[in-house]
Amino acid sequence: MARLAFNFLNTILITILWANTYAFTLNNSVAASFDMEAQDEIAVNVADHGCTNIDLTNDQFLSIIEEAVDTFWNRVHTSSLRLKKGGVSNVSTDFQTGLICTNPGESSCSINPALSVSSGILISCNTTLSNFTNNSVLAVSVPNNVSNAVIRGALILINDDSGNTFNGLSRTEKVAVIAHEIGHAIGLGHTELEDNLMLFESIPTRNALGWDDIDGVTYLYPVEQPISGCGSISTDFSTKGPGGLLPTLLFGLILTFLLCSKKVRKGAPLFLTLFLVGIKKIFFFTL
Repeated sequence: MARLAFNFLNTILITILWANTYAFTLNNSVAASFDMEAQDEIAVNVADHGCTNIDLTNDQFLSIIEEAVDTFWNRVHTSSLRLKKGGVSNVSTDFQTGLICTNPGESSCSINPALSVSSGILISCNTTLSNFTNNSVLAVSVPNNVSNAVIRGALILINDDSGNTFNGLSRTEKVAVIAHEIGHAIGLGHTELEDNLMLFESIPTRNALGWDDIDGVTYLYPVEQPISGCGSISTDFSTKGPGGLLPTLLFGLILTFLLCSKKVRKGAPLFLTLFLVGIKKIFFFTL
C-alpha cells in the first residue's frame, strides 16, 4: 500500500513538472503581437524632444535601448522576436505632455489617438504626472496602434516629472526598466513570480529573463519550423550530445538496472521523475 501511494504521488509530480503551465500574462485580450513575418526587426526609437528632468541625452537613451534588447529579449532562441536600437524620431510635443490614455486611473486604457505610434516602439519622456499616478511609477507602456491582433506601434512614456525616481537609478537599473517596458510594448503583462523581468515591481539586480518571460515571448512570437520535404533517420551514430549513441545506451543501462534490481526498484520512480524533468530542461528551455 505504501509503495502504491508513493508511485501515485510520483506520477502526480511528473505530471505537474512536465505539464506546459504558464504564469505569464498578456496586456490585451487578443494576444496582439508585432508581425515578424512582415519585418526582420522591430526598431525601438526615442522622441527627439529629449527629457526635462532626466539627465540622459537621446544618444545615451539609445545606448540603454541597445543594451536592453540585446541583454534580454534578443537572447530567446525559441522566439522569432528581434528588436533593434532605432533612432531619434521627430514627433509632436503631445508625446512630452499628453495623456497616454484619455481615462487616466481607470482599469482599462482608452487610447489617446494623438499619441498613436505609426510603427515600431517609441520611447518618450513625459512630464504629465497623471500618466503615472505618482512618482514611484517609473514608466507606462501600451501597444497603442493595433489592428486585427497585429501591433503596428507601441508607446513607452518615461516619468519625467520633477520628482521622478527614474533619474536616480543606476545604468543597470535603467536598462532593466527599459527592457521591462519593452516587454509591455510587445504585448506582455505582469507576472507574480519574482525571478522574472516582467514582475509587477522593480528589482535592482535584473540581468536576465526568467522562465515566465521566455514562455510569454515564445507564446506571442513562436519560431516557425519549416517543412523541408520527407523526414529521414540518420545512420550516423557519431553525433555527440544528448541524442548520441553512447549517452542513449548509458541511460538505457541505468534504467534497466533500476527497474530490474529489487534493491533499488523503490528509487526508480524518483529517478525517472528527475530524469524526465532534466530532459525537458535540456530540450525545451535551453538558451
